[in-house]
Amino acid sequence: MKIQTIEVSAGRTFNHPHEQYSNLRPEVKMVAQLDGSEDPVAAVRTLQAQAEQLVEDHKNGLLKSIEELYQLTERQSEMRGLQNELKNAQTRLDQIRSMHPELKLLSE
Repeated sequence: MKIQTIEVSAGRTFNHPHEQYSNLRPEVKMVAQLDGSEDPVAAVRTLQAQAEQLVEDHKNGLLKSIEELYQLTERQSEMRGLQNELKNAQTRLDQIRSMHPELKLLSE
């Protein structure tokens, strides 16, 4: 029997780091055509290793991107909260100054 084509696949399922009940599954399928001089067993091992490395690299890239997006979203939310607190504090400060005009002199 002469093997002319090999096909391998690799996939990895892992939990989404910030969402419950959410999984991610990067997957790749690779096909190679062999010429008559190539060892099919060695070719399968090499192709499988390449497929698994691609999936692992993609997984790591996904996790990095997800974490960066999560951190950015968290900082944006924190900034909005701080801006609201600052606005509320300024409003309250203005109210106190209007009720007690003598305090305006202290703040100048």
